Amino acid sequence: MEKNRRVTLLAALCAVLCLAAGAIEIPKASGPALGVTRGKQFDAGIVFINGRFIEPPYVVERWGVGIRINGVPAVPQVVDWMEFLKTQPGFKAVRTASLTLEPMRYGAPAASDDADTSLDDLFDDDPKPQKPSKPAAAPKPAEPARPARPKKPASQVSYSFDGPFTHNNTTRTYVTRINALRTEIDKTLRSGGFICFGDGYARVSGDQRAAMQLLERLPEIMRRSETLDAFKGAVRAANLVYLTDAVCADLFRCRIDYRKLQDRRKKIKEDQELKKLMKGISTPLF
Repeated sequence: MEKNRRVTLLAALCAVLCLAAGAIEIPKASGPALGVTRGKQFDAGIVFINGRFIEPPYVVERWGVGIRINGVPAVPQVVDWMEFLKTQPGFKAVRTASLTLEPMRYGAPAASDDADTSLDDLFDDDPKPQKPSKPAAAPKPAEPARPARPKKPASQVSYSFDGPFTHNNTTRTYVTRINALRTEIDKTLRSGGFICFGDGYARVSGDQRAAMQLLERLPEIMRRSETLDAFKGAVRAANLVYLTDAVCADLFRCRIDYRKLQDRRKKIKEDQELKKLMKGISTPLF
């Protein structure tokens, strides 16, 4: 019972750590301004975003300047949103600085003379003889208050341009570039490949063969590894060399997803067996 409880607590902790991972954010203003290009739903491939396994079926869409999969941001900005804003008439960037003060700090309070007297002594029916009191130490002079000093000003930048956002030849070229990446990601997954997206590192991808190799070995590595170093060692031993240290750190934090990956592997194998069976049935007997 105690072991099951520990396992449950560990699973809950892993889930919290996975959800607390740094989120990928697409500039919110870019969505309404640039709209959405959405592909059709499909059931193929494997997707990880910040180590979290996103379950199929998948819908890959361009949302504003970024890419989302099943509504989860995967690529924050294919083309920086600022590049779009710079094309607008009357564009201005205004930098403001806010000045804050550190609070005044005082020295530590002097120690009490009654520090050696306990509560038990105060309420004891048979009080113990008092120990000879120690000569009082000369009080230390209180540390003078430190004057407040200004912190570094925190700069903020606001942007403005004339009128609502309007498309032009440059912005249309940018959107075409973002749509091209959306199509590339969609194609990789539809062909059975895998992609690992992450905040702060380049995406890692592979074809159908690499995806099946990943599914054959990764779930059990995630289940058995108790430390990140053990996880990395098992990944290298399994010849999953395309998983970088940054990707490994994300996958280890979200290792509770190993059950979902096992289910995904089982489903793919069942589908493959069904296709073979159906192909055999459709073949003429003579």
